[in-house]
Amino acid sequence: MLKVALILDSKYVSKYVYDLAKWGQDHKEVSISHIALHKRTNSERSKFRRGLHSLRKNGVFNLINQIAWVISQSIDGIPLKLEERHRDHYTKFDLSDFDLEEIEVHPVISKSGFVYRYEPGDIDAIKQSKADVLIRCCKGILKGDILSAAKFGVISLHHADNSINRGGPPGFWEVYNKENSTGFIIQKLNEELDDGKVLFKGSIPTKFSYSLNQAVLYKKSYFFLKKLLEEIAEKQSLPDGLTSRPYYNKLLRHPNFITQFRYLFGLTSAVFVKFLRKFVFKKSLRWSVAFRECSDWKSAVMWRANIIPNPPNRYLADPFVIKFDERVCCFVEDYNYENQRGCISAYELNGDCQTSLGNVIIEPFHMSFPYLFEFENKLFMCPETCENRDIRIYECIKYPDQWRFVMSIMEDVSASDSMIFFQNKTWWLMTNIDSANVGDHCSELHIFSAATPLTKEWFPHSKNPVLFDSKFARNGGILRDKDNFYRVYQSQGFDMYGKSSGIKRIISLSKNDYIEEDFAAIEPNFFPGIEGTHHFYHNDGFVVFDFVKLDTLK
Repeated sequence: MLKVALILDSKYVSKYVYDLAKWGQDHKEVSISHIALHKRTNSERSKFRRGLHSLRKNGVFNLINQIAWVISQSIDGIPLKLEERHRDHYTKFDLSDFDLEEIEVHPVISKSGFVYRYEPGDIDAIKQSKADVLIRCCKGILKGDILSAAKFGVISLHHADNSINRGGPPGFWEVYNKENSTGFIIQKLNEELDDGKVLFKGSIPTKFSYSLNQAVLYKKSYFFLKKLLEEIAEKQSLPDGLTSRPYYNKLLRHPNFITQFRYLFGLTSAVFVKFLRKFVFKKSLRWSVAFRECSDWKSAVMWRANIIPNPPNRYLADPFVIKFDERVCCFVEDYNYENQRGCISAYELNGDCQTSLGNVIIEPFHMSFPYLFEFENKLFMCPETCENRDIRIYECIKYPDQWRFVMSIMEDVSASDSMIFFQNKTWWLMTNIDSANVGDHCSELHIFSAATPLTKEWFPHSKNPVLFDSKFARNGGILRDKDNFYRVYQSQGFDMYGKSSGIKRIISLSKNDYIEEDFAAIEPNFFPGIEGTHHFYHNDGFVVFDFVKLDTLK
């Protein structure tokens, strides 16, 4: 049993710390039974008293910044009310709901107010809890003997990629600077600020508002903190630290009221533009599919491709092409704006011409990404069905328009863009799982293996997620060149799904290893006026891909 203690400023905590404590009450391998509670902070003072304290200590301008921040946060938090899973992001919860043993500690705080050290008596009291791990859930930079007061030290979340962003507030500067991704790390603390031993890291696509970005970041990171504690409990050791990189940026500070004003002005302007675009000009980002005969995908010239016209009030995306029974057909996601749901449709390709074959699979839930594979001389499809929370297989019983459901190879999982292929005497499944159920399928690449594709016995890769980076993780197709495999990836932009794509060559794929290297980038420059692309596939003499542009629905 791994014994864990939380270091806190108050028993009134965020929902993420509360959920962590709740999780640690009934877990079979991890026990959260103690809290080390600071008694010399301002966290339990009234807002008025904290304001007076700040005024005396830091001056009037700092107080103005703090007041402006409270106002900014209230305005910025409005979009959270539209997201049921994040509505309680700023709500405080009482840890008195749990039977946690309290250790009262009195940190010695530096004149700057940032560095916290502890008296020997407090260190002894924490050691007496016999905690294997201390989790920093408080303000302040912890230094001194506290860092070695537990067997595995102090573990802390840093809600940014510490190789490019150190400072705070968590998730703010990435939105302000319109960065494509927002990172986090889980680290074992040492004496150097934000330069501890990095045990785990990941990144998510940056959301359009700071509060929403932070909410998704917190939920994702705390989920993987729990996974890390389970791993430590199982192995009774910390994982190997990730490779450090030189930090070349300045330390980011809390935004002043001028920066906050600029941020709020940019946010409201962006929301206003979205409103005009959708409700006044009736325009939307609309995907389309293109194809071209091409014997070698490496020599494809994308601007020469033929565009398949979108049907009225619908869009096409995620194309996969195959020659079967002497007919070449392209299967696509066919999204209907009216019912906001996709199905699978097919088009027969012949040179530069295409013929619609209509819908081939319709379910009472959204479908997309109609990935195709052959097994025992039969054709199968593994479309995305994450709305149904499964990964399912269909068999073609009469090519190309009659299919039957065979089985769900995984259930109770939110997975997107799954690809199944055979290599090295093993069937592999690559899929993008939303582990924390935050609606993000763009950040994590998971791999599973099996002896046959038609089975529920898929074994997870030892390093899942093998990739945790929204710039590369999401699948956009798979390519072959003799014995080599290439994974097409999507790259997400700031508040932009499918900004671009790229190709990585798979160097090593085994049950305990996965390595890929950059091969090519695909930018949305091949047609005029397009804003993104997120899919590229080649098979049986045709290359197919998709793209998105701002278009009027008709």
